[in-house]
Amino acid sequence: MEKMTNLTTGLWKFHESVPLEVLQEVAEEWAKDERYKYLYIRWASKDQRAIGFTYEKEDGAKGTHEKFFEEITDKLKKKFGNSLVGWDVSSTTYTIKGF
Repeated sequence: MEKMTNLTTGLWKFHESVPLEVLQEVAEEWAKDERYKYLYIRWASKDQRAIGFTYEKEDGAKGTHEKFFEEITDKLKKKFGNSLVGWDVSSTTYTIKGF
């Protein structure tokens, strides 16, 4: 097991009323950034869909993670308002099998 502090992994959770096609557009836009290593959309609960991701930062500094988190959260709140219902994002990932 390898501790990876240069990765941010998690889910951005949206109310089910957000169309799948809209989430796909967001994920496809993010996919243009080569630092996103994985992007997928899945159900997160009975009434939530999520965009799951693994993002490779330039370093493992806490400030780098916080900047990434704040920028994406701000953009998503502006675009989706209350339809952004939550997140589960971590700046440290323990990798069992890498990419």
